Amino acid sequence: MVNIDETRLHSSTTLPDDDILRIIDNLPIAVVVLDADRKLILANKMAGRFVNRDDTQLIGLLCGDALGCIYHKDAPEGCGSGTACIECKLRTTVMDTFENDKSHFMVETTMTLNAIGPRHLRITTQPLKLQKGSSVLISIEDITEVKKYEQTKIDKEKLTAVLQTAGAICHEINQPLMAILGFSELLIDDAAQGQLHEDNVKEIRDQAERLAKITSKLMDITKYKTKKYLRSQILDIDAASSGADPDPNR
Repeated sequence: MVNIDETRLHSSTTLPDDDILRIIDNLPIAVVVLDADRKLILANKMAGRFVNRDDTQLIGLLCGDALGCIYHKDAPEGCGSGTACIECKLRTTVMDTFENDKSHFMVETTMTLNAIGPRHLRITTQPLKLQKGSSVLISIEDITEVKKYEQTKIDKEKLTAVLQTAGAICHEINQPLMAILGFSELLIDDAAQGQLHEDNVKEIRDQAERLAKITSKLMDITKYKTKKYLRSQILDIDAASSGADPDPNR
């Protein structure tokens, strides 16, 4: 059984039930309780681990000081009065809970902390009525690694889209380019023999116009559609372009 003595609580509050304290102390996320002065009157073990400090050392500190916010000493008036504090979502969420007796659920924000650097946090607040006045319970979940994973996934999806688009462009442009090169070689041979075949010139013109249509479709892409090509997927330029010819073979 985890024992939580009265030194874990500010003296202005009544000691909660031992069972409740034990549950709070063993929660897998950081939990703190602030009094009306925004000072910690309770901090569970995970709150201490979160900021690399003993949880008992956090009691009586202002919230920004306890968390190790890099801005908490910026203003002469103290924590919560600096320019950065005005825009701090944690502060505004807590103050709204105090002033309007309103809970907030899973609010996401970012903070830079002295001990661990920039972190992405998910916070939940709950107003409390204690014997000595109003308080706010805050749970703080560090979701930095989750956000990094999500961003990595997004980056991979973007890279896949780029590769599929590049593959489609190479596929679509390569065919008329090969035709132009082939008929250009024929023209060179014709010129060497003093002959000129009009069909070869027209074919070069037609393939150049085909290239122009492909670039026009690329400029008009409004959605992401793919199609199978060999063993992979490439962008379906005709399906993705708002200005695509309904009959791409025409």
